[in-house]
Amino acid sequence: MRAVVAMSLTSSYTNAEDYFKAAVDFLCSYSWIYLEVNTSCLRSIDSMPQDFKDYFLEISKENLDVFPLIHEELHISIPSLEEFRKKLASLTPASVALEAIRPTPRPKVNHQRKMSPKKLHEIQQLATHINSHCQDTQLLVDLGSGLGYLTEALYELKPSLMILGLEADESRVQAARKRCKELLPAAASKSISYQSSYVSAKSRAYIEDCSMELARSNGCLSLSKMSIIGLHACADLSIVGMQLFLSMPLVQSIHIMPCCYHKLALRNLNDDSVFENFPLSAVLSKVVAAQSKPVHFNRPFLRLACQQTSARWRYNRSPGDGYHMFARALAEAICDVGESIKCKKPPTPISNQGQITFSDLQRRYQLTSKVTGQNLEWLPSHESKFMEMTENYSNNKGPCLAEALTCLQTSIQKLCENVVLFDRLCYLEEEAAARNLPVRTKYEQLVDEKLSPRCHVLIAEKLS
Repeated sequence: MRAVVAMSLTSSYTNAEDYFKAAVDFLCSYSWIYLEVNTSCLRSIDSMPQDFKDYFLEISKENLDVFPLIHEELHISIPSLEEFRKKLASLTPASVALEAIRPTPRPKVNHQRKMSPKKLHEIQQLATHINSHCQDTQLLVDLGSGLGYLTEALYELKPSLMILGLEADESRVQAARKRCKELLPAAASKSISYQSSYVSAKSRAYIEDCSMELARSNGCLSLSKMSIIGLHACADLSIVGMQLFLSMPLVQSIHIMPCCYHKLALRNLNDDSVFENFPLSAVLSKVVAAQSKPVHFNRPFLRLACQQTSARWRYNRSPGDGYHMFARALAEAICDVGESIKCKKPPTPISNQGQITFSDLQRRYQLTSKVTGQNLEWLPSHESKFMEMTENYSNNKGPCLAEALTCLQTSIQKLCENVVLFDRLCYLEEEAAARNLPVRTKYEQLVDEKLSPRCHVLIAEKLS
């Protein structure tokens, strides 16, 4: 059955292959925006077309605020930039307005000691979602259960539900067990089980054994319906969850929120651009293989995919970000071979009123040896490099162009993330079809992206 792809396939395209072809071609054309890490942004700025530079050096604050919001109208007299935003808008799903997220009853989550508003919001929304979608589920498997916050919220909504929490960090497992005993009713220690385990696609037998043990301890001699859940399923964990969903007959649904795409495992430790699980689908792999230009699906691309969204740009942007980014890049660039820098603590502020000086870098950054880790002294040779590099960035052009680069990165962030997430959705559909397994799949925006940038939950259900 065809997957529901409203979040990932924009209205301009009718099939995955055409969408991926257009998206990959666009990303190849503008790979200079994300090809380098921001500590090497000087190379990216040098690659920026001159008409882009001219525009951003003269841009008003109002237009800079709106530029990454590509679905909002912005009059731009430069054809290349107008085309950039127009094409990007056709490839990028529009955000769901906060008002469009249906208000729902939320668990109390009374035990949120040291919990940020962001974390509390995520737990409340995901727990409510799971509770409403898994009413007839007997047992939930929480991948990456951490300290047990999500499990606790689910228990408060439905105490009769059995929950198996799997977490690789033993210290977190112990802390979750302690919280369960101290903060929840005594009965919770019977229906909730936290186990220390590194979960992989080969963990089926282990999960089934732990699930049956939990079920028997609750007087249930058999299981007929389980669900896999997860909040902040880091790196490859959400993909593992998908693979377990496909391979385990008892698992009827999955509700998992992925994050930290840049931590995906490498296929070759010596190659920072070949990952075990990206591209994942046959359709995207085919498009990439057919591309005549280099496709830079590297670590910086994945890092950009999980950075702040454009919804946060207008209200959360700091006026000094461009200065700090440019200063850090300058400090990195003037290091000799075998040298690196680290920010002094507390960090010395860099004034955003005047030109960045070599003295600013000396006050803010400590030069160190990569070999010994010992502190080194800044030398006249470093200052000479600094003076040579800054000749092209007089009148504060450097910080302005660093901010422009950040603006462009923010503009394409949602497209980068969409390529990553849609690739997973296509993979899930392909694998289900190969197993002759009818499924219904989609992404749903579950939380407010102004508060929580990773706001989408992957939902997949097996159809009887």
